[in-house]
Amino acid sequence: MTELRITEVADVESKRSGWIVFLNVLIYGILAGMVTYALLRPLHYKLQMATVAVSAIMASVLVWTGGPRKREIREGAEAVAKIVLLDDDGERVKEWFVKGETSVLIGKNGHRGEVDIDLSDCEYASLVSPEHAVLNRVGDRWYIEDTESHSGTGLRKAGSSETRRLVAEEPQEIGTGDMVFIANTRLLVK
Repeated sequence: MTELRITEVADVESKRSGWIVFLNVLIYGILAGMVTYALLRPLHYKLQMATVAVSAIMASVLVWTGGPRKREIREGAEAVAKIVLLDDDGERVKEWFVKGETSVLIGKNGHRGEVDIDLSDCEYASLVSPEHAVLNRVGDRWYIEDTESHSGTGLRKAGSSETRRLVAEEPQEIGTGDMVFIANTRLLVK
């Protein structure tokens, strides 16, 4: 449902951007027509030169600023604050706060070292690799990456019913409401 909403918003935005392009072309056309008229029909010299000056200033401002800015629309624009471990019934079992972190390692604590999100005591711990996946923050965006785990990592975007298996070492953007599957263990991004 969220992906459908994002598609609808993107369609609306593309229609808006089409109108913005049309309006920009119309404005530039009117400005060019005014300048051409003022230069070819010298009846009221001061009024025509003022029209040319105002047109030149408006065109310069539009060119200098690059015209209207497009707003960026993306899923998960809210800041990711925590990762929630869910049981088979969808109940919260454990939470890890990630706000302010830049990298979070998911796996099991052991002789190889410690991880940030330890799943060694969850129901499907035997399927979780010691270093299963990693979350990385770039600016305000979060990405998940499978670290060549044995059981794989899945991602279900918020509002979608389709779960995609991640390709090792290929980061995928995540946002609030997304569900991450570490083997059969479910982690909700909040």
